[in-house]
Amino acid sequence: MLITELGDARFGLLTLIWAVVSYFGLFDLGLGRALTQQLAIVFAKNELSKIGPLVGTASLIMTVLGVVAGLIMAVCAPWGVALINAVPDKQEAVNAVYAMALAMPFIVLTSGFRGILEAKYAFGVINLIRIPMGLFTFIGPLVVVLFWEPRLDMITAVLSLGRLIGCAIHAYFAWRVLSEQYEKLQWDLHLLKFLSISGGWITISNIVSPLMTYVDRFVIGAIVSASAVAYYVTPNELITKLWIVPGALTAVLFPTFAAKIVKRREEVALLYKRVLYCLYIIMLPITLAVALFAEVLLCIWINEEFAKQSTQILQIFSLGMFVTCLANIPFTLLQSAGKARITAAIHLVELPLFLVLLWLFTLEYGIVGSAIAWLLRIVLDSLLMFVAASKIIKTNRLETISMSNVICAFVVALVAYSGVIIITHVNRAYWLLLVMLIISINVLFDRISIIKNKIITHLG
Repeated sequence: MLITELGDARFGLLTLIWAVVSYFGLFDLGLGRALTQQLAIVFAKNELSKIGPLVGTASLIMTVLGVVAGLIMAVCAPWGVALINAVPDKQEAVNAVYAMALAMPFIVLTSGFRGILEAKYAFGVINLIRIPMGLFTFIGPLVVVLFWEPRLDMITAVLSLGRLIGCAIHAYFAWRVLSEQYEKLQWDLHLLKFLSISGGWITISNIVSPLMTYVDRFVIGAIVSASAVAYYVTPNELITKLWIVPGALTAVLFPTFAAKIVKRREEVALLYKRVLYCLYIIMLPITLAVALFAEVLLCIWINEEFAKQSTQILQIFSLGMFVTCLANIPFTLLQSAGKARITAAIHLVELPLFLVLLWLFTLEYGIVGSAIAWLLRIVLDSLLMFVAASKIIKTNRLETISMSNVICAFVVALVAYSGVIIITHVNRAYWLLLVMLIISINVLFDRISIIKNKIITHLG
């Protein structure tokens, strides 16, 4: 509906504005993530006197950073809009960026308040906030175009108001979960350096990784057109909604890994292995189904003409989404173990390689080339994350996931995805059922093995 009311070009610009806001939201410099990690350790050690200084110092820093982020966004708005080809109304687009710049302090602060809630395992509260806020990202613009005008500046003004309200709600619940465990918020100069170092390496990943996530949209806008961005981003927006599964897991795993590494390190490897296994068997059939029936989904959701442009893109994104979902588990383990410098180094190595590939592939093959470059980057990132995480886990062979296991799992996934070459949708449905049957048999044998080991242990 947004595409119909706004048109391809304006909708493409809206997705770029969403990308800019998401990227600048990382101006917390990793402090939200660092705060979650440190609070999880404090709670595990029952050192409650440290809560006030940690929360107070981090919140003040993030407020300043949010203001700086908003100023930078506002100053760069005219220059950024000028880089995009075929913009219907440049001043309207610039005003839209100005509107979102006003919301930046609240966006950055929200990450800190959410970090507090995650450290306290208040995921029910987080989801009760996240679901309506996520829906508002699309419903807000829809209300504007249906009842007012299809203007980007009006849409972003409404979205900015929503971000302010979301920040206030997060702050209220963060205060409630901590109110009985500390005396008062405090500024501690000594914590400034500590949080900066801890969050600094996270910041590098937080800057570079989203840059690689969103830069393809801007390259397409500069080389092809704003309309082409819509054909590229729409399937991306569809498939990335599956982030709800690994996102939920990693949100819980981050403070859990941090606490267990401090007190019960031997449990980390087993938890790591089980989560990866469960995520694999859940995400493979879901993402495979999207790839096999990409054209049908896009025809139903948008229209047949749009599906012709975006089907192949959605298929590539589906495979990449499956791979990156798994890679988030070793990524979370590394950061929760205080090894954020490793993830930062990996991302810094990937960035120049990806930018060169992206530019060359987009020039040669258009948006399909952009998607292929993105997929190659995702595969490299995942392999490097698994290699690094394997060095963190040092337990017996039964609990360790070897690189041969990882590569074997990826090969099985590639074989499953080869079903996209099947011509008829009926045969593709049979292929999907076959893959699901094999996965079910594997799960059955796994459960039998677990029960057998428990019986042996009990008898022993």
